[in-house]
Amino acid sequence: MSRLLLSAVLNTYNYGCFIEEAVESVLAQDCPASEMEILVVDDGSTDDTADRVRKFGSRVRYLYKPNGGQSSAVNLGFEHAQGGIVALLDADDVWLPGKARAVLEAFAANPSAVMVTHKRIVWDAATGAADEDEDLPVLSGAFPPTATDLLRHAASSTSALSFRANLVQPLLPIPKSLVLHADSYLIALSVLLAPVVALNQPLVRYRIHERNLFQFAKAEQERAQNRLRWLREFTREIKAWMSSHDFDLRDPALAAYAGRFDLIEQTYRFSAQGASRGEFYRHLRQHARVYEPLWTRRYRAYRMLLSLAGFILGYERFTGLRKRYRDSGAALRVRKELLPARSTEVALP
Repeated sequence: MSRLLLSAVLNTYNYGCFIEEAVESVLAQDCPASEMEILVVDDGSTDDTADRVRKFGSRVRYLYKPNGGQSSAVNLGFEHAQGGIVALLDADDVWLPGKARAVLEAFAANPSAVMVTHKRIVWDAATGAADEDEDLPVLSGAFPPTATDLLRHAASSTSALSFRANLVQPLLPIPKSLVLHADSYLIALSVLLAPVVALNQPLVRYRIHERNLFQFAKAEQERAQNRLRWLREFTREIKAWMSSHDFDLRDPALAAYAGRFDLIEQTYRFSAQGASRGEFYRHLRQHARVYEPLWTRRYRAYRMLLSLAGFILGYERFTGLRKRYRDSGAALRVRKELLPARSTEVALP
């Protein structure tokens, strides 16, 4: 049996300008070199990534592959990882001090857990602004999950995910069609395999920059359309895995869980293509039907009024007003104080 406790798997594509900082953040962890390996999976970079990684010598294993997208890179990392725990890191992010130890301790305290996730420090490279994630409404520990657990389940991005290598195998390899959303695939399905654990502390710095694929709201229309296409493929693959592993999507709890992903897909479709009043109203009502089990009666009535407002105002005007409302911290706080949805807020997809 391998002595390695942890495999840090960094996936990268033309992020040579970031890769050294990412590797150094892993090397700085309080985990002995004899117990931790570092793998850099290069998804076909054409920049100076290889030269920068070679500076670290034998301390880092460098795996180069033709460009194939996030899923293929993560799959190769899992294939070559020798540690009992596999922790992921995007090359443009960095682990914070104590990350490795906290993750290992969480898995040791929860021997049946398949995944550990945690909060992030979200850092805007252009402005220097840094904010901590709000508390994650994450299912932690319970298995099998109830309908309420599934609706509350969430997790962070790639760099905040770690997996017990032997338990995550039923999800591997991640479908090659998922050029993006390999991390979301693992998050969505891990909860159906075994308990998951959420640490309410930031252990990674998530970098926002102009090349970040997930900051597509300000990007060109083509990128938004591509993201929509990948989201559709993600939703299809999630449902396909559930069906092929005897999860009956006619079960109300599983139907609601799968419905979450339909809602997310719709949200991005509207963002890319717009929506008619009828489409948007049906979307808001579908959202209510999925999440109503978590809501108080008063909040359900409030959301019904919002659905009607969405129909009257139309998609563009409604979402514009909602953005102004959300950007106003005072207005949001007042709503939560006067009309709490439930003990733990679940954000709109």
